[in-house]
Amino acid sequence: MAVVFSDQFQKECEGRLGMTKEAVLQAILQPDREQRLQSQGLTIVMYSKRAGRFMVIVTHLAGQEQVVDLAFLVKDELIDVTKTTNPLPLLRALAQKTGLEIKIGDRQGRFIYNELIPIADADLKKVMRVENPDNNPIASLVWIRVRQNIMGPLAQCAMAFCIDLQKYEDWLRQPQ
Repeated sequence: MAVVFSDQFQKECEGRLGMTKEAVLQAILQPDREQRLQSQGLTIVMYSKRAGRFMVIVTHLAGQEQVVDLAFLVKDELIDVTKTTNPLPLLRALAQKTGLEIKIGDRQGRFIYNELIPIADADLKKVMRVENPDNNPIASLVWIRVRQNIMGPLAQCAMAFCIDLQKYEDWLRQPQ
């Protein structure tokens, strides 16, 4: 399976955060932990690897390609809080620490995973909002499909989070 890097990874993680494709590829090939998740019809494969600091990588499968969406460094304090080095809990803790609030229908949070959410309108642009009052740069991952059922439209949310990159970078610079 070919590993490819999304435009978002190249812009946000490689461009702004200085993550290298080589380091991410090495972590994918020899991870400390790997989690393969099935969520709302999407296969998400996540990795964690200690490379100085822990790196958490989010990918998804698309046909014969594994698409690298985002990668973040995390401080040991998140491992202390989550009591694990598994990527999903680390990513959730990172979103709680440095993320922005997302609202999908009536569901609000900094990390939404594998949920069916009733919505009033089938237009995804009207259904989802990210609260970014400081208008800081962000790195977001939003995997949502709108489906109809007899009760009306539903948002099938495989995963959604939005990292405030300014807050994230400030947090990384703080001493451990």
